[in-house]
Parts: sequence; structure tokens; C-alpha cells
Amino acid sequence: MKNQKGFSLIELLIVVAIIGIIAAIAIPSLIRARIAANEAAAIGTLRSLGSAQATYQGRQANNGQAGTLAALIAGNYIDNTLTGGATRNNYILNERGVAAVNWDYTAIPNGGLTSGDNSYCISDDFVVRFLAGLAAPAKYAGTPIG
Repeated sequence: MKNQKGFSLIELLIVVAIIGIIAAIAIPSLIRARIAANEAAAIGTLRSLGSAQATYQGRQANNGQAGTLAALIAGNYIDNTLTGGATRNNYILNERGVAAVNWDYTAIPNGGLTSGDNSYCISDDFVVRFLAGLAAPAKYAGTPIG
């Protein structure tokens, strides 16, 4: 019996405990990184919508009529997955008040674990703004993002 090979139960429990401690340290950091990535993706999507809107307005014969998301999709300015109410990267995209030359798009977290902590919007002044929480910033309100 002295020549037995393998690990004792105590050794296996120590290894499992060490793995558990490492996981407890790493998982919150991974979740925070995922939230930051989703927020950056939401900001990027809003900037893409702003660029598409600027291109659409520049090409209109009536000198800059604002386009709805449906008009931007129909003109191939944006991807057809960016419809109002669509969820991308745990953010819900919507348009508000698209009329004449005025337009406003929002990205609101859907409330999931990795969705994000801030709501974002971009308006016809092409400035992305944020507001902490799940409420969309009012047009021209909120803190501008540089």
C-alpha cells in the first residue's frame, strides 16, 4: 500500500479551493470589461447613425430633410438590423422626434447583467450624450462624450 499513486482527497480539495478563489477574483473584472465593451459599442452605433443621418441629409435634394431609421435602411445608409426597438450589445435603440431637420436617437440599457450603467443619445447637433441610469437623456441634455 505504500506505493499508491494519485492525489489524496485533501490535495484535490486544495486545488478546487484555489480555482474557486481565482474565479471569484476574475469574474467581476470580466463582467466589468463586458459592460465597458457594450457601452463603447452603443456609442459607436449612435455615431454610425449620426454619420448615416449626415450623409442622408447631404444627399437630399430638399437640402437636408432628416431621415427615419426606415429611410436610412431603405437607402442602404445603415444595416437593416438597426430598426427602432432593436437590441444590440444589450442596448435598445430607438428614434425620437424625427421630423424636418430634427432627429434624435437613443441607446438605453436593457437591464441585463452586462448591459451597462449609462443611457446614451445623439441629436441633430451630432453630439453623443450620456445620462447615468436607465432613462434616456432628453434632447440636448446629459453630459457630452468627447
